[in-house]
Amino acid sequence: MKYKEGLSENEWYIMQVLWEKSPSTLREICDALKESKGWTVHAISSFLKRMQDKGAVGVEEIGRVKGYKALWSQEDTILEETQSILDRIYRGDLLLMVSNAVKEQKLSKQEIDELKAILDKIGG
Repeated sequence: MKYKEGLSENEWYIMQVLWEKSPSTLREICDALKESKGWTVHAISSFLKRMQDKGAVGVEEIGRVKGYKALWSQEDTILEETQSILDRIYRGDLLLMVSNAVKEQKLSKQEIDELKAILDKIGG
């Protein structure tokens, strides 16, 4: 994956659709985002073009229409974006990032236990 530019906020919504169902036609993407975003076909086409230029999305023919598919894996993209946020915003300070994330969230007992288990696993 060539993740030099990353994804804009709007492109993330489209990638989530493509990670759920790839390939998807333009109509399927529009339908999936109609309620939450209300974007026009033209807007989604523009986003898809930029995503193709970045190498995040590929196109294949499905009968007489184009099918768009995610070329970047969800896991790799999330890891790259997380590292980018960690570097840009927190200057590499993972503890500060985690601390800020959990301060604002109301974690359930189960989530706290899961977080502890992750830390225990890493710690030894």
